[in-house]
Amino acid sequence: MPQTSGTIAVSGLTAPVRVVRDRAGIPHISASNQVDLFFAQGFVQAQDRLFQMDLWLRASQGRLSEVLGANFIDRDAMTRRMQYRGDMKAEWATYGEDARAIAEAFVRGINTWVSIVREHPPQEFVQVNWPPAYWRAEDLLNRTDAFLESQDALDEIRRRHLPDAVADAVRLVGTAPFLSGSSPQLELIRTRSASRADVSRDHLVISETTGPLAAPAARYLVHLVAPGWNVIGATAPWLPGVAIGHNDRVAWAMTPLAVSTEEILIEPESAVIAREPQLLHIKGRGDMLPFTRDATADGVVIASDHEHQRVFVLRWKGFEPGTAAGLGALGLDRAHDWPSFRDAAAHWLMPARRIVYADVDDRAEHLDAQPGGTRRLEEARSVDAHVSDRALFPHFIHRFDIGPLTRPPDDAPLQLDVNVSEWDRSQAISAPGQSGAPSSARYADEAAKWSGGQRVELWFSGAAVTANADATLTLTPAPRR
Repeated sequence: MPQTSGTIAVSGLTAPVRVVRDRAGIPHISASNQVDLFFAQGFVQAQDRLFQMDLWLRASQGRLSEVLGANFIDRDAMTRRMQYRGDMKAEWATYGEDARAIAEAFVRGINTWVSIVREHPPQEFVQVNWPPAYWRAEDLLNRTDAFLESQDALDEIRRRHLPDAVADAVRLVGTAPFLSGSSPQLELIRTRSASRADVSRDHLVISETTGPLAAPAARYLVHLVAPGWNVIGATAPWLPGVAIGHNDRVAWAMTPLAVSTEEILIEPESAVIAREPQLLHIKGRGDMLPFTRDATADGVVIASDHEHQRVFVLRWKGFEPGTAAGLGALGLDRAHDWPSFRDAAAHWLMPARRIVYADVDDRAEHLDAQPGGTRRLEEARSVDAHVSDRALFPHFIHRFDIGPLTRPPDDAPLQLDVNVSEWDRSQAISAPGQSGAPSSARYADEAAKWSGGQRVELWFSGAAVTANADATLTLTPAPRR
């Protein structure tokens, strides 16, 4: 189990950082400067969610074959084909002038924790028998999450009656891996609640459903405090900043926006103008497996029909700069009013979102954040009838599954009720819990609250955090050798 109290000396900090975990396990991270703040965020999130983060890293980068073997070759190859290949300077600039520095500090924090635990890895790594990987800042720029949330190509394929092989190719990208056996019963892991965000009086109420129920939770609750930063809410465990929540002036939430970001084109084989060689490392094989990323002027080849000498090409917005999922939140976190928030939202391109906004001056607004040139699709409004009254949070390793539990009326795993007039009266739930370690008391403690329709307090003021502290950890700079 990670150390959550006392002192840890680590290389990479310039000054001490204080991490207070409250009674719900939410870390409140206070630093004297921005670089140390995001180093600590990476460190703390890795403490709580390292296996989940490691699995995401391998899945999103097309590296599952390295640890799971040949069954994941096709999935990894197609996932790699969907990544950004453009100018990296333009890519980083789109997220903000300090985005790269923040990302680099964040992954340094992750890697510091990885170095600490590699000698005695957490139980999940022992179970699967692979070591935690080291990270690069560029890993945060992958397009897999954005691609999984797009998927309008599948609707087009069905509408145009294109071959099944084309749909199968699209589905290969980012498909969820399971260690053994089949996937859990869909009626247990599906949710019946759609994402929603509403402003009512002085409350911003958020329910977010990003996919099936899962353990660990898809979101992580965190509070970040440093000069220029005082923001609390939910993030993806593998990303810096806060995606949904509030600072000391404004609150915001997001819901999916149905826009077209993908298009399937049918072109002659002669249209292929680039064949980029790639290599896959496969577990149990000494030699690397070669494959190619074929492209035309319009996009990436995802399937071929040699009989008719044609290829099926995917064109999508994710090949453009600034379309990695979630990094645009770094600007939202520091907005202090509607104009600055609206300007910051211009850096959020994917996944396409409708953002609901409220502030301490009683202003309520909304805007659509999406890549330019997209067209609106009909909003999805169907509710799956095949959802059980029981719910299961499945883990990659099935013996760590949580449930079945009684399903609540609102079964969105992430819920926030932000009190804009009194921040300390805000509440949240991120089921099944803050920790990703099955042996932790924080692994499944919020699942029971979620099942009973309850939430935990989202303390914000320094006094409230201190009064409700459960464990306090100080990260200090290690002495130079």
